[in-house]
Amino acid sequence: MKIKIFIFGMLLLLISIVRVSSASQLDFSWSVPKTYVHNKGTDGEVLYITWFYNLRNTIERPILVPIEVLLMTDTGEKYPDVYYPEIMEHVAKLDDDYKEGKKYQYAAIAKGELAPKTTKHCVAMFEDVDPKAKRLDIFVTGISHFFFWRWRMVDYSYKITYEKEQDYWKLIEHGMTKDASHRSYEFEMRNW
Repeated sequence: MKIKIFIFGMLLLLISIVRVSSASQLDFSWSVPKTYVHNKGTDGEVLYITWFYNLRNTIERPILVPIEVLLMTDTGEKYPDVYYPEIMEHVAKLDDDYKEGKKYQYAAIAKGELAPKTTKHCVAMFEDVDPKAKRLDIFVTGISHFFFWRWRMVDYSYKITYEKEQDYWKLIEHGMTKDASHRSYEFEMRNW
């Protein structure tokens, strides 16, 4: 009986080691959101919240990353990730790791296969964010273990929360969440 328990325990340990190693296939990093005002002081003034993040494949084979990004504010507004190449020259300079010639992607083109040992540098732009917002929640889906989204099960989102302090955003908390309040908006956007 003790041998059966020992073998069962070793089997559980082996399964947990495999799960831990598969969870580290993707390295996800990000910076604090920055505010950019385009056409400042004119009738065409537009406020953008920009957020830079990186997706890095840490293994020797391609992985699938079906990423989506959405911002929600404490004022109840929801903003999809947008991309405007015409302002990217100005926005790129807000990146803490800005380098001349650095190429940025956004979720719609970054999603999909990520080649072995490569990094995608990405930017999310959120247009006309309510200036009264004091709190931002950024939801990133598609970076949890493939088991969840492959069989259309719950895809836990990575939620990053910031609060406004004077002229900058301060990180409050981050982590995987079962909060699905952003899901209804994603389905509306896709016309599902």
